[in-house]
Amino acid sequence: MESNLTDKLPLKEHLQNVKKILRFIREMDRNCFRIMCLVQAVQVSIPYIELLLSAYILDAVSARKGFREMMTVTLLSMTGILVLRFLASAMSHHLEVRRAHMSNLYSCIVQTRMLNMDFSRIDSPEVKKLKDRIRTDNNWGAGINSVFWTGNAILYDVFEIAGAAILGAPVAVYLIRSGSLTAWLVLAFLLAVSVFSLQMQTHFRRQADAYRYSDYKDAADKEERFCFSWEFAFADSFNYKNSKDIRLYESNRLMERWTNEVLSHKGFRSLLLKGAWGDAGDSFFSGISRNAILGASYLTAALIALAEGITVGSVVRFAGCISRLLTSAKGLADNLSYFALAARRQLSTLELIGLEDEMYKGKLPVEKRSDNAYQIEFRNVSFRYPGTEQYALKNFSMKLKIGEKLAIVGMNGSGKTTMIKLLCRLYDPQQGEILLNGVDIRKFRQDEYSKLFSVVFQDYTLFPFRLAENVAVDQRCDRELVQRSLENAGFGDRLSCLEQGIDTFLYKDYDDSGLEISGGEAQKIAIARAVYKDAPFILLDEPTATLDPLAEYDIYTNFDGIVGEKTAIYISHRLSSCRFCEKIAVFHEGSLVQLGTHEELLADTEGKYCEMWNAQAQYYKDTGIVIEGI
Repeated sequence: MESNLTDKLPLKEHLQNVKKILRFIREMDRNCFRIMCLVQAVQVSIPYIELLLSAYILDAVSARKGFREMMTVTLLSMTGILVLRFLASAMSHHLEVRRAHMSNLYSCIVQTRMLNMDFSRIDSPEVKKLKDRIRTDNNWGAGINSVFWTGNAILYDVFEIAGAAILGAPVAVYLIRSGSLTAWLVLAFLLAVSVFSLQMQTHFRRQADAYRYSDYKDAADKEERFCFSWEFAFADSFNYKNSKDIRLYESNRLMERWTNEVLSHKGFRSLLLKGAWGDAGDSFFSGISRNAILGASYLTAALIALAEGITVGSVVRFAGCISRLLTSAKGLADNLSYFALAARRQLSTLELIGLEDEMYKGKLPVEKRSDNAYQIEFRNVSFRYPGTEQYALKNFSMKLKIGEKLAIVGMNGSGKTTMIKLLCRLYDPQQGEILLNGVDIRKFRQDEYSKLFSVVFQDYTLFPFRLAENVAVDQRCDRELVQRSLENAGFGDRLSCLEQGIDTFLYKDYDDSGLEISGGEAQKIAIARAVYKDAPFILLDEPTATLDPLAEYDIYTNFDGIVGEKTAIYISHRLSSCRFCEKIAVFHEGSLVQLGTHEELLADTEGKYCEMWNAQAQYYKDTGIVIEGI
């Protein structure tokens, strides 16, 4: 099984990974590293000032110096320490603010990339796998924060090593000159023990992490994988919108199936036990390493004390420096490993951010026409979705006449919604072309081309923001137009009952007094959004599928009056709702099989439309529902 942690990557690749993430952090905050270095330098200086003060007091007492001198040095040292602690605290808080801002900015960059990414890219198997990798990577760390915190720890270790080397150097030079070889041999031996322990500790930690991380990441058994990604079981489980289903259907049992039962699974416990043995080895050899460092400090201090010409203060200072040097060296080795791992875990996110769009970005501006004289033509268009071999549309050709009211009908999977997505250029066809006034739509600027369409999809989205913001999809809006759009969409009666009018929040995510709306009211708001945009093309892709036939027919006929002279396309499963349209296009298995008026299509008794009409008419007769014309 391939492991993301146990693989022995070349040092060059580790350095490249670290370089990538450091460059990205610097792009977000150019001064972040400078402030981190300053903070750690100040924090490291405090314990060394305390160490120097201890050494000075011991030497001063041995030399029988006056109390006034010792008091003066002590007060100055304490004052300096207090000032440094204040500066360290203030700068640490400032750095924490920058870290929080950087973390939020990092998330915003990821979300912005997703929002601006080609829709075809988002829907591709490649991006779906990449998103799974990101989810897994972030399950085992704090994202970009792990890089930040580990980087801070590395800087602290580096500055502490530097401080120990500087302060301990005079004593070390003296020992070298005095020929105190025994002290150096003991120190070297204990240092070798410490390095060996560190290597063993790293081995066991890698083993433990491999079981905890890689086995779950790559496991083919979904039970073992899902149980470790809690969001699969508990995502939005505390959301009030889902609480009714959770209680009425006792879905807590389903959640237990994916958590408690899986956690009790023998195979799962076996993996955790292997990880526990790795943790035990990690802890054992970590203790050996710490004891070796401590022993090295004490024994070296004792040997130094036996040397002639070395003061007690120098012994304390050198022993303290040795202890801090070895401890920081061990910490630096650990933190460098952690930093490489944290940087590697962010590669999936950086890869997502760096994905290039596949769709051609046109540069032609779209002609602004007050008469809305835009004509669309599909010419021999074939399209299949990413990762599939079956065509959703095959050799599809059709012209949309200016100001025409067109209904599109057909069974599920016949290509109706696919045609709308291609029209809006959410995807590009693999074959053929779509023309706007005779020009391939790929040549136009995407932002200008998108302004031609007001679309209400079946899976439309309303946000937990103010009603006006949902209609205008902007914080700034024409309040009169918002109100008029809601009234035209049939939401006027409910709007008149709202105390805060169009400033009312939808749902209770941000406001406890938010408005809870029914499915029909939500659809009216979505339609009002399409009306507000006032685009030349109006597209309704089964937004009323959850309504009864009478309600759908009423909304469609009323909306037809709102559309006026604009080109409109209506997609519905219910044929009776589309009889008011000038033309009806019948889709079947990715092809346009019929096109004509309701009467013309019904007259073709062998056609698909007549077959569907009779099937639905029989349903209405059986249920007692009466629709005009059936």
